Amino acid sequence: MNVPSPVAEDDFNALLELLDKDTMRDVVGIFIASAPERLATARRGLAAGDGTIAATAFHAMRSGCGQLGARRLEEMCATGERLSRHGDLAGASERLAAAEEEFEHCRTWFRTNGWLNA
Repeated sequence: MNVPSPVAEDDFNALLELLDKDTMRDVVGIFIASAPERLATARRGLAAGDGTIAATAFHAMRSGCGQLGARRLEEMCATGERLSRHGDLAGASERLAAAEEEFEHCRTWFRTNGWLNA
C-alpha cells in the first residue's frame, strides 16, 4: 500500500527556496515543538465545551501546517476550527483525533527527510 506523503513537497520546496537549510530546520522544529500544545489546547477546549478555545487552537495549528505544506493536516485543522466555531464539538473532536494522527505522520516525514535537528 502506497501512502501519500503528508507534506506537499512542491510547497515545502517553495519555502525552502526562500530559506537556508538551517533556518528551515528551525522553522520545522518550532512547528513540531508547538503543535502538541496546540492540539492539547484544542482537546481541553473541546472537553470543557468551549468551542472558541478549540477553534483558536485549530487556527494556530493550521497556520504552521500551511506554511510547511502539510495540506491534509491543514484541512483537518480548518475543518476542526469551523466545526468548533459552529458548536459541533463532537465533529470537531473527530477532526482532532484525525489531526493528531496526521501530525505524527508529518513528524515522521520531517524526521525521515532530515528536517528535524537531532
